[in-house]
Amino acid sequence: MKKYVAAALTFLVICAVFLIATINKNPLHIYQVPENFTGQVEVTFEQSDSPPLQKERNAYIYIIPQSGELKTSSTLKSGPVEVYYIDNQGTRKKVSHEQLHNVASTHSSDRGTTSTFFIGSKEQYENYLKQQ
Repeated sequence: MKKYVAAALTFLVICAVFLIATINKNPLHIYQVPENFTGQVEVTFEQSDSPPLQKERNAYIYIIPQSGELKTSSTLKSGPVEVYYIDNQGTRKKVSHEQLHNVASTHSSDRGTTSTFFIGSKEQYENYLKQQ
């Protein structure tokens, strides 16, 4: 009986180590946009004349200005995305999934890699697309 318990515990420890090693492998990307922002967010990576993204633990912080455009010397890395409105006091409020459109859109060119998405209602997004 003790052999079975020892084998089960060993198996559980191996599983736990495997899970810990694979969890958080890709960094989290936290976008902070000005409170009540609507429109396209565009981040251009690999810009040598721009600062790198801030990093908190296993997360990159994107502080998006009112223009919606951010340039960074950092390279694009894959990982989950969270988008927050941030007020003047620095308080974060998560942007609802219904307000986020085309989040996984990336483009590469000779000027670097660009990642874009839209924040707003479905109607605002459709109007934006018509103007493009």
